[in-house]
Amino acid sequence: MNRKSFSPLLIAICATFVLLFGCSGDVPTRTTAAPSTWTPEPSTVVVAPLSPTPCPTAVPTPEPTPVPPLLGAVIGIDPGHQYIYDPAQEPIAPGDSRTKQKVAGGARGPRTGALEYEINLAVGLLLRDRLEELGATVHMTRTTNDVNISNRERAEFFNALDVTLAIRLHCNRSDQERARGAFMLIPAEYRTDHFETCQQAADYVIRAYCEKTGIPMCYEDRGGITVRGDQTGFNWCTRPIIGIEMGYLTNEEEELLLADPDFQQTMAQGLCEGILRWYCAGDTSNAVATATSK
Repeated sequence: MNRKSFSPLLIAICATFVLLFGCSGDVPTRTTAAPSTWTPEPSTVVVAPLSPTPCPTAVPTPEPTPVPPLLGAVIGIDPGHQYIYDPAQEPIAPGDSRTKQKVAGGARGPRTGALEYEINLAVGLLLRDRLEELGATVHMTRTTNDVNISNRERAEFFNALDVTLAIRLHCNRSDQERARGAFMLIPAEYRTDHFETCQQAADYVIRAYCEKTGIPMCYEDRGGITVRGDQTGFNWCTRPIIGIEMGYLTNEEEELLLADPDFQQTMAQGLCEGILRWYCAGDTSNAVATATSK
């Protein structure tokens, strides 16, 4: 073909094509915009921290309060004799025409001059304190030496208080200096409605007393117990009652012991342990039943 034969129209179309698409000869392809890859940042949600649930306060289980072993016991103590000697007479028992002096003078230590009524009271006060510490209610016929209370009045004092047990405290004497030891006295069976209770209480007390003090037991063949039907302080008492001769003031060795305040502590402890053993052994049923029935 002759170059000159290109018409001006054709030349114009070619020029336009070059301007539009360049000289690469590539035919443009239609493209589609890529989808957006932007991801919005997550919103920050502030969550208030939960208040921790408080642990329940541990409430300690209270320890049970121990029950005093002598709680409910009513103990009468009669420290024998007194400063005032009273030779006036009174019947030895209800309905009995025989009489005895209201209060005898009591024994005296020949070496130390120790007076029985003073020893009896000192031991009685110590015994009272120990019994009360164990829960007992304690009533004493006297708390001082300067009184005048007859043996009958002492017995009736225990009746009015419905004591569970009464104990009379005495020291002994003898013309024989070698005589020594401790023993119990209880009312004769025909003088009391509580003979077995008295016997049982006396047995516990004398054994504990001799064990604690080391003072030997008199009347071992009878368990250290002697029965008396002639004692005013027993015969007018309608409650269980016992008495103890704690030792001989006329024996040199025992006199020194009985007059010693430190040894009196031991004496009181021995008596207390005997009463405690008796009460806890359950031998009080008859005494308590009689008291509560009144």
